[in-house]
Amino acid sequence: MDINNKTSRLNRRRFIRSVAAVGATTGFALAAPAIIGRAGVASAKNSFAGENLIVVSWSGNYERVFRETVIEPFNAEFGTKAETIGGWDQIVSQIQAAPADNPPFDITVTDEYVASAGLAGELYVKTDRAAIPNLEAVYPWFHETRPQDAAQYGIPFGGGSAVLLVRNSIGVTPDSWKHLWGEKLAGRITLDSGAWWYTLAIPAILKSPDGRLDAMYNIKTAEPLIAELERLKVAKWFTDGAEQANLLVQEEADAAMSYSSDTYTFLREQPGEYVFGVPREGTPAWAEWYMKVRGTKHGELADLFMNYLLAKETQERFLANSMQFVARSDVQVPDHWNGYPASNEDYHRMFQVITMQGWDGIMADYQAFDDRMKQVIVKTTG
Repeated sequence: MDINNKTSRLNRRRFIRSVAAVGATTGFALAAPAIIGRAGVASAKNSFAGENLIVVSWSGNYERVFRETVIEPFNAEFGTKAETIGGWDQIVSQIQAAPADNPPFDITVTDEYVASAGLAGELYVKTDRAAIPNLEAVYPWFHETRPQDAAQYGIPFGGGSAVLLVRNSIGVTPDSWKHLWGEKLAGRITLDSGAWWYTLAIPAILKSPDGRLDAMYNIKTAEPLIAELERLKVAKWFTDGAEQANLLVQEEADAAMSYSSDTYTFLREQPGEYVFGVPREGTPAWAEWYMKVRGTKHGELADLFMNYLLAKETQERFLANSMQFVARSDVQVPDHWNGYPASNEDYHRMFQVITMQGWDGIMADYQAFDDRMKQVIVKTTG
């Protein structure tokens, strides 16, 4: 890398930190003969050597796993200088605050909210499917759960969901969300007050005959769901993964609506302490699409990286170190992921995504939702 590229990379890193500080207030490997810009995949090792690429992934446990199982092997194979930084609610504002021809990063992870907000601002670049041959191995569910025009941007890497996590000694099988209202878990649960929309999705799933989340997208139709949450007896609400972990480790709570991005850490660091499950009614989820940011000067390398994200070996490495689900339909499922979806129908049955249209409804009533959920928190913890 020459000194100008190095300076540009450092400036972008400084820009990201400054915007975050101001705005803070959550078997096929690169199959030939695909042509990616300046070089075919087979010769990409030489073509992109030394080039920098900044990729935003989710922060926390996810970022560590992504760095170890995706970024580091990618650099080892292609001699690149790709790096990842964690993000969430500042992703869109950071791109908007930067010059259109000099974005703070080249690729970003998105869920339905980040994708919708960024597409509304024309912040992402349409995907050249010819440059991403590994898209052919992706479950159709990923494209079926978002509008067709939005699915033209980025590639689906996988996704995550809420799971029911219970201390083994309690004797509750985590097979239904209804256990949260049961006597055995009364006063022993912790739920998310930060990303409260996932907590609200649980009664939405239970109340809907087909498990859909439509009722939670409007404050009026959501009121019966909020009333169901008020019937809970919560030990304490958490605002982030670290607080959730402390509550469980210190035994202030014995069960949680946890997230797949954190669950594997609990299982690995405290083996035998917890059992988990995706309840039979289904669970709130999000899809993770990685999108190329408009104005990137590393567009061809970004295409190579996005195809690498969908390589079978990449997806299996990531899956082996997490409780996330991935996009490919032909991966080897690790032993720790009991009940992993085995078909496109399983994806539809198990995972209920808060849709882009749903986010439009939630954001229209956001303050009313937020105020109402604060009332729930006070009432349920007494």
